[in-house]
Amino acid sequence: MFEYKDHRREFEIADRLEDILPEIEVAPRELPVAQPESRGFELPARIWLTMIACYGLFLAAMIAALGTSGKAMLSIAVSIVYVAVFFAVSRVMVLQNPGRGASPLDRDGFLMTHFGPMESKAVYGQILVVPAAIAFFGVAVAAIIAFSGGAA
Repeated sequence: MFEYKDHRREFEIADRLEDILPEIEVAPRELPVAQPESRGFELPARIWLTMIACYGLFLAAMIAALGTSGKAMLSIAVSIVYVAVFFAVSRVMVLQNPGRGASPLDRDGFLMTHFGPMESKAVYGQILVVPAAIAFFGVAVAAIIAFSGGAA
């Protein structure tokens, strides 16, 4: 079975299993001190209000441009519900962390991210670029429809 002496191992033979097993001591059960969970987004209220205003402007422009069509109003109503749910769930998440103070953007002027600190201008730009683009799109569509003599 063993062709080479180097591959052969000598095994200990014991009468009892406890003779060859190491002593095992049960560690005392200590509860680790956990860092408190932070459920906030660390964004100031003005960013949230700007996002709500952008989506509100988009939906108002769509209602103004397409408000006479029942099918369009159904789609707009569903979109209003989705926007309301998005911001309501975000609000519930923020309210679960009652001990939060002012936003780091208001205190220090930067927001700590996984990749390092981010200045307030960069935070505003990255967070508000999509809502602002959606608001611009809604107003542009409403203006095109109004100037072309279409619906509404």
